[in-house]
Amino acid sequence: MDTIVRRKYLVYSKKAFWSFVLVLAVFSCSSESNGEGDVIADTEPPTTPSGLEAENITQKSLYLYWDSAVDNVKVKNYSLYQDNKFLVGSGKASYFLENLIPGTEYTYQVLATDAAGNSSELSSPLNVSTMDPLEAELQYDSGNLEDYLGNLLDMVPGISANKYKVPTETDLKQWDLIIDAILDEDITEAVNQAVYLNYQIVEFTDIYSTPNQVYYILKEYDIRLNYWGTYVFSKTPKRKDLVLAAPHVLHDQKTGQQAAYTFRRNVGKALFLSGAHRCDTDESSSCDGTTTSCSTQYAPYRISDVPHNTNSAFQKTTENLFEALPNSVFVQLHGFGKESTDPYVIISNGTNKTPDKDYVVMIRDALLEEDNTLTFKIPHIDINWTRYAALDNTQGRYINGSSDPCSVPATATSGRFIHIEQERSKLRENETGWLKISNALGKVF
Repeated sequence: MDTIVRRKYLVYSKKAFWSFVLVLAVFSCSSESNGEGDVIADTEPPTTPSGLEAENITQKSLYLYWDSAVDNVKVKNYSLYQDNKFLVGSGKASYFLENLIPGTEYTYQVLATDAAGNSSELSSPLNVSTMDPLEAELQYDSGNLEDYLGNLLDMVPGISANKYKVPTETDLKQWDLIIDAILDEDITEAVNQAVYLNYQIVEFTDIYSTPNQVYYILKEYDIRLNYWGTYVFSKTPKRKDLVLAAPHVLHDQKTGQQAAYTFRRNVGKALFLSGAHRCDTDESSSCDGTTTSCSTQYAPYRISDVPHNTNSAFQKTTENLFEALPNSVFVQLHGFGKESTDPYVIISNGTNKTPDKDYVVMIRDALLEEDNTLTFKIPHIDINWTRYAALDNTQGRYINGSSDPCSVPATATSGRFIHIEQERSKLRENETGWLKISNALGKVF
């Protein structure tokens, strides 16, 4: 019996041994080898990158991109050269450059490297000049503020124009300096800082208002690069707590003109007008929420949709004013297509919570004094109502204390954010309707 067991063990041991040898032989002959078990080193370099181009060229920045190189295994990295010196590596076929010198010509080349360390030849050189320095000088103009802003609204690009530039972190820090200087009434400093973002400040005197009113208008130069919008600040506001905004000046038709009209009649503290259509770009916002505004089906908001994106000048201006002006109230004018079960007006504070001071109810009551045929839905009163309730509006979330306005709904309300959705015929079609909104806000503020 023992002999039988030993023989079986010997047979199985031999089988296991030859199985191991067979697997080892297969492995040795696989991958890159010369047929005798030696691995062949990768010595083939990637192809030379081509198609090097530059766009979004400003005084101090530009965006470079090129056609991807090809490798027999895989391209691992690109090396970017500036004026014949290595500048930076990039894991993708593009790079955004900042902190350049205005009015300066640079020469760029790029090469590709694979995992084995093989490098291509340098690409053909690309010569690029940054924009010449703009003159930092306060501009002056006069006339009717509403007409002046109307001309700027007429130049806002439409759907899929792909004009809106996503601001960088450096851009937004620079923007903070501009807004802080305006709020500190240091217009000279604001002018000096604005020029680096292709913006200028116009001291505008409305000679058709009595008494004449002076405004500081933060607007882009005629050759626009950013399309971040226009921001107006009253030198001597009559309603210093009122901040008006029209985030969708094209999509929500007539709201830009309505906001300019209302702001001028009430002389509020500030007015924000978006600088591009909400569907200007194809790129999605990283913030939560979906909409059918730019497609036939629900899809994420676009990066150019400023009430749904924390990475914008619109958002940063809101944040600056909210922190600097403790009694300020931010009123956004929007428009919607009324369905049979909808009211004429939906007014929300961005939550379903009731604030200590309820501006929403105050505005509703003032509007009813102007037009008693209006019907309303108020989400914190009509608690089952969620349509156009602005729960994912990033400015509203910030004002209401959200821990992350991009993705976390507010759980409380400050009462300082007012989102007014208007059916077109009653309030936003023409000056007859605009006057109702203007008078109502004038009574409340």
